[in-house]
Amino acid sequence: MAEEDEEKTAFITSQGVFCYTKMPFGLRNAGATYQRLVDKTFQEQIDRNLEVYVDDLVIKSRTEDEVVRDIEETFKTLKKINMKLNPKKCTFGVEEGMFLGYQVNTKGIKICPDKVDAVLSLQSPKCLKDVQKLNGKLASLNRFLAKSAEKSLPFFKTLKKCTKKSDFLWTEEAEAAFKQMKEHIAKLPMLTAPEEQEELIVYLAASKEAVSAVLMTEREARQMPIYFVSRALRGPEINYTAMEKLVLALVHASKRLRRYFQAHPITVITDQPIKNILSNPEVAGRMQK
Repeated sequence: MAEEDEEKTAFITSQGVFCYTKMPFGLRNAGATYQRLVDKTFQEQIDRNLEVYVDDLVIKSRTEDEVVRDIEETFKTLKKINMKLNPKKCTFGVEEGMFLGYQVNTKGIKICPDKVDAVLSLQSPKCLKDVQKLNGKLASLNRFLAKSAEKSLPFFKTLKKCTKKSDFLWTEEAEAAFKQMKEHIAKLPMLTAPEEQEELIVYLAASKEAVSAVLMTEREARQMPIYFVSRALRGPEINYTAMEKLVLALVHASKRLRRYFQAHPITVITDQPIKNILSNPEVAGRMQK
């Protein structure tokens, strides 16, 4: 804390009046301030051999020889800013660990088993709140789930025009989709991480009420997923032509996966001549927009 701000954190106890000399996390902007601190402190390591989100810090090394070197570099930075770690919460030399709710290892990223079990253990929704809870849990799995918006459409439809609890109706279509969703979630794939400047592939898909895309990489004649994205179509978008829906899927994917599109060459795979349409200077209407 800045000395002139310490008195603003004063509090009274039975032993007297005290104030904080270090910023407590209970302050409104403490989290954002701390994030700016670690971003600035570790700016030379972030993305290279370290990831940090607030107080969750992960040192990542590709080989065993690099582990000690990366740990030593990180500890020098911590010592420089006088930051201390809790030994009981530290682990070193692990091949797999949790970071921001994901299991990360040398092969890729897996969803946390607890998040999967939380959906698999759910009973069929009986009210509006249950459906909202289901959609919230599914949102954390979308990255791993192909065509998640299309699979979730029956759930969204139960929320339409449902302004009162008595309006809720769990349909047979929603129940069938719910059971099918559980089957898909029980088999979620592992996502891999792209290598620097590696060429990536995007597959596009469009249905009547949703568009989807998957970002993949090819290694040893085998394609592996990196990220799934999808969105439900709204209003007039449902009446778009197949070509317009695929272009919309590409635009949505490029915005959602901007960091990948900026750092890698991308090949788009589709059964429609999107390239010819988008390179036409006379294209008009929705396609131009």
